[in-house]
Amino acid sequence: MKLHNNKYVLFFYIIILGLLYSCKNLSVEYYYDDRTEKSKNEKIAEEEYFKDIPKEYQKTDKDVLLLFNGAAFKGKTVIINNKDSIKFKSISESGCYGVTYKKIDKSVKKIRLSVDGKKDIVIPFIKAYDYIDIGDAKNDKWGVGYSKILPSYFCM
Repeated sequence: MKLHNNKYVLFFYIIILGLLYSCKNLSVEYYYDDRTEKSKNEKIAEEEYFKDIPKEYQKTDKDVLLLFNGAAFKGKTVIINNKDSIKFKSISESGCYGVTYKKIDKSVKKIRLSVDGKKDIVIPFIKAYDYIDIGDAKNDKWGVGYSKILPSYFCM
């Protein structure tokens, strides 16, 4: 088979090469930045964080912050890992029971919670999440939520 016009083939070939070259220029390069030391700006931001944030909200990268819904546990005592406990008010004049915070070291890997009227629960720490919201679901069930950022609460 003989091509009638080599000019069209050459033109078509140049267009294909031009398209391929333009696709190469549109590609994006990704990289992973594995730093072990904090930059100057990160150190300043951390200092501001510890200066401005109330103590009960403060956590480091080595901690998980547990948030207990006060209304879910009103009048009860939650026992954490068979040693620490948090006692909640049974009556609140405002109707607001608030949120109670407990900082736990991530090296523990999981946490065991006990409270009257509920089956004990073991909550594993998930590496990507630094905040665990613990509340009430139904009857003997637990409500557990994981978050990457500190959840905001109003009156609970």
